[in-house]
Amino acid sequence: MRSAGNILVSKVAVIGAGEMGHGIAELAALRGFDVTMRDIKQEFIDRGMDRIRWSLGKLVEKGELSREASEAALRRIGVTLDLKDAVRDADVVIEAVLEDLEVKKRVFADVDAHAPANAILASNTSGLSITAMGRATRRPGRVVGMHFFNPAILMPLIEIVKGDDTSDETVREAEELARTLKKTPIVCRKDIPGFITTRTIAPYMLEAAWIHHEEGVPKEVIDSAMRFKVGFPMGPFELADQVGIDLIVYATEKAGFPAPPPMKDLVKAGKLGRKSGEGFYSYASGNRPAITPDLGKGFDPTRILAPTIGVAAGLVEEDVASPAEIDEAMRLGTGFPKGPLAIADDIGLDVVLTTLRGSRRYSPAKILESMVARGDLGVKSGKGFYPYLKEAESMAYETILVSRDGATGVATITLNRPDRLNTLVPLLLEELERALAELERDDSVRCLIIAGAGEKAFSAGADITSFGDVSKSHRVWQMTRRTQDVFSRLADFPKPTVAAIQGYALGGGCELALACDFRIAAKRAKIGQTEITLGLVPGAGGMARLVKLLGLARAKQLVLMGPKLTADEAHAIGLVSEVHGNEEFPAAVKAFAEKLARGPPIAMRLAKHVLNRATDVPLDAALEAEAMAFGHVTSTEDLFEGIQAFMEKREPKFKGA
Repeated sequence: MRSAGNILVSKVAVIGAGEMGHGIAELAALRGFDVTMRDIKQEFIDRGMDRIRWSLGKLVEKGELSREASEAALRRIGVTLDLKDAVRDADVVIEAVLEDLEVKKRVFADVDAHAPANAILASNTSGLSITAMGRATRRPGRVVGMHFFNPAILMPLIEIVKGDDTSDETVREAEELARTLKKTPIVCRKDIPGFITTRTIAPYMLEAAWIHHEEGVPKEVIDSAMRFKVGFPMGPFELADQVGIDLIVYATEKAGFPAPPPMKDLVKAGKLGRKSGEGFYSYASGNRPAITPDLGKGFDPTRILAPTIGVAAGLVEEDVASPAEIDEAMRLGTGFPKGPLAIADDIGLDVVLTTLRGSRRYSPAKILESMVARGDLGVKSGKGFYPYLKEAESMAYETILVSRDGATGVATITLNRPDRLNTLVPLLLEELERALAELERDDSVRCLIIAGAGEKAFSAGADITSFGDVSKSHRVWQMTRRTQDVFSRLADFPKPTVAAIQGYALGGGCELALACDFRIAAKRAKIGQTEITLGLVPGAGGMARLVKLLGLARAKQLVLMGPKLTADEAHAIGLVSEVHGNEEFPAAVKAFAEKLARGPPIAMRLAKHVLNRATDVPLDAALEAEAMAFGHVTSTEDLFEGIQAFMEKREPKFKGA
């Protein structure tokens, strides 16, 4: 039995065994709850259980779940065709039936008649009225939205939606249940069509389709611009195919956004996206569309970003959620590289406002008008939806993306050459050094993530051919020393650094990761100093840092044999700090970095400096440096804040003073 607010939850009923229902049932069972899954036909139940067995099998196959845990989860799931039997002793009932409000209202009325009086009744809807569902029952205060994301077992977000009648206690209990399921809850405080995520993501796909329809801009051009200029994992057309064009048309029109003719035509033709084999793109080969960086060079992403930002700004204006909550929901639920409001601050709110004023379909929210009028333009003015240093000017880069999350103090440098596996070239090293200098000066940045664009690579190493005439030994020496200097600047960066290794980290890519304080890897990652297999040796600090990190014997094994280690193998020898499932990886990196960012900046900087030098100097010198650092932090305001927070049993809020 698990605690969720003021109630103890042991039994969960899931109504619907379809795409979302079976995933929610699997998730609850894996987290230790007894689950009853109900549907109206045995064939639907059988199909749902087959999908659960397949999913659990894949987790076992990938080494993310033991066979014993898989079998235990299956034993916790019961099935039935009888609604009364499913809900009669449930502590929580989660509805996941057809996305039709009248159908859902009938289901809620039936559930209400048979579920225990204090049970929470939750809907998995992505945008329909929670208030209307609650008023179909005799307990509207106990009805809440719990919008899971597909696949429920992997996606880290649950959007909690407060209906007009939902009690604050019920919202708190739903939040606690989400955390027990090991998900991040974000509360949508008002019951508006589409909530936070569906309402905000709609313009991303719809505006792209309208531009394609009205102006004839090729879909590949738009998808390329959004992927390679902004850093989205998928362009709007590929994302529409992934989600299902029929679902988008239905959900967005329910949320008040008309779908353009191309989408409606595809639905009529049965071309619904990946699930039907064809949508905007054909998937007959099973591969992703061939989208290259050069295609989108002439397209301005602001045309699509501005409507999305406008909708998100309207949510802030209506007090649906805070900027930080909206941005986190969009990152975790829809794959935004940064939240839309953080992106707005980067672009400039004046630029966003001008774009919206010229739009045929979207009007700017009043909050944007007001912010621009008082000069709150984002990064360039020092304040937008988040605060920034006025002197921290935004810099343009070609080979990297630099982002700051003003709400958390975490900055990210993303190597942005995914079509070349983020290999290292001279321009990238120059831009990396510039970015490190800029972020070092920005006191609002408290932790730095180094990542690679795309899923295939953190960095597959150096692109030797790009460094000039490699037949000249003096040129190679200069290239090597230059790379060492940049990586040393990263190693000495005065704030904690995290390498987010989602794919290949080989050769120079591994050396780049070694220059970071922490390395977190996705299951798919492959890591190694593989230069020896090409007749080369590591030249950017890899040998020296491996000896310090792992010892001489282990370093020799990695350098002289050049193996490509799996993430688990790298973790077992201490090369990486943590390993996470591929889908959970982004949220895990974010949580790790945010925890570091909450630390006391002065103490973190001093501790890192002493630790970095501890093995380079005699013991007495290291002890003296440690004593000096300790003496310095005793005079900081952060020390007193830490002591006060400890006494008050709360989390400290360090200011770096």
